[in-house]
Amino acid sequence: MISDLDHIASTTVNGKLQPLFPGMEWVTSWRGFDVLDLPAQGTYESPSLDTDAFTMEAGYLVVGGACAVLQDPEGSPQQIAIQAPGAIRCMAGASHLVHAGPGGARLLAISVATEGAEGGQLSAEPFAQDRLPWRDAIHGGGGRIGTRHLWRPEDFASSWTFVDHAVLSEGSSLGCHYHDFLEEAFIVLSGRGWMTIADQTTEIGAGNVTLQLANVGHGLYNPFAEDLDFIRIAVATPGEAFTTIDLDDDLRFRRPTEETP
Repeated sequence: MISDLDHIASTTVNGKLQPLFPGMEWVTSWRGFDVLDLPAQGTYESPSLDTDAFTMEAGYLVVGGACAVLQDPEGSPQQIAIQAPGAIRCMAGASHLVHAGPGGARLLAISVATEGAEGGQLSAEPFAQDRLPWRDAIHGGGGRIGTRHLWRPEDFASSWTFVDHAVLSEGSSLGCHYHDFLEEAFIVLSGRGWMTIADQTTEIGAGNVTLQLANVGHGLYNPFAEDLDFIRIAVATPGEAFTTIDLDDDLRFRRPTEETP
């Protein structure tokens, strides 16, 4: 599944969450994946993150503008700020306010159920290319990839597994693979590439968001001269050990195909 942020922008209401994939039934503990547009100096107040059934762990990918998050405003307030592109992770169960900067902000809001667990802390990290270590391509891909985990499983209270920044240079790929017990999404910051999900290959670019469900093969190839800069996020099924299975396909011979009407 692929979503286009520019298309969603035409129907978003400032300060209101809009689902990236409406009607999605998550099989992991992922509960929300939404676009949040805020006008200049606009504010968003989180709903209740602590119920009888579960506690929510929230985070934001800041893909436009700048914002600050004030956590637990009624208790022991903490505040952190960041500009795009960057990410913010909130303490599980803690209420918070999001304040946009003078140019407004566009965020992708993520929420993951923790089944009552609390923990984590308010933190922010930039998606900075100069922080990326480079290595040989992964999952059977070709070329090289620059990649860095901003946060790993031990940084979360929930089964949220990672937030990762990655860059593929020309002719490089993230080889075709799949995960069981794991749902994953890619968000393109800049550049273009050919995204394969199952048997469908589609050209994607800045503002596109892809969703890869558990047990569905996927991978990404960059045939273009410009670097492909993107974010990877993943959420696992609680109590299950997810695995990654490479499919021995570096995607160099795949080509975009027409979408089925």
